This record gives sequence, structure tokens and C-alpha cells, in this order.
Amino acid sequence: MGNPLFSDIGIIRANELEEGPITPGQIRRKALEVGDLWVGECHVTALDQPSQWHHHKDFDSVMYMLSGRIRVDHGPGGTKSFELGAGDYAYFPRRVIHRAQILEGEDVRYVFLRVGQGETLENVDGPDA
Repeated sequence: MGNPLFSDIGIIRANELEEGPITPGQIRRKALEVGDLWVGECHVTALDQPSQWHHHKDFDSVMYMLSGRIRVDHGPGGTKSFELGAGDYAYFPRRVIHRAQILEGEDVRYVFLRVGQGETLENVDGPDA
């Protein structure tokens, strides 16, 4: 196996999270960035309309829904979608354009980890950008 990312056990407290990249309708906070690993949380605020279309550049991402329920739109013309609720996981290959909208819940959050390099977010004008 390769070199370990960590040399000791660490803790990141909730009040130590840093502001992460913003997509209108999704507020991200970074917990950890080490090597090719980026870990954080997202507060989804897209209630009346979906978040902006975006992708995560050269990062593969896995998300775990903590609370609420969202719809994620993706695919050519934004014609594909799926729903995620508390306890569900989803994974997104790098550069897949998508957006999210709250279906239910007042405090809708998920945690995610990304593996890749460079900037973690690019907001775009539409699903086929």
C-alpha cells in the first residue's frame, strides 16, 4: 500500500470547519483536506428552486445524506434525476454536471468526501455546459 494520509488520530470540531466553495442553493464547509482527499459537509438551502448547475471538476465524490430529502437532476438536458433521503449514499464521477433541490425537511444536510486534485467546484450555466 502507499503512504498513509495520517500519522495520528485527529479531531475536527464542528466550530473548526472552514467555508468551502459555494453553489447558490448549497453551502459547503470543509473539514479536512489532505493529499487527494477533501472532506466536508453541505447545507442545502435550495427550497423554492434548484441549486445552480455545477460539477466537481477533477474530483470523484461520495455523499451521505444526514437529514432531509433532495432530488438530484443530471444527464443530457437535465432529464435524469434521483432522490436521496437520510441514510442514503450517492457517488458522482468527476465532471458530471448536476444540481439539487430540497423535497422535504427544514435542515437538509449531507457529508461528502472527494478524491482528486485542484479546485473542487465549477458552477456552470446549464446541464450541457
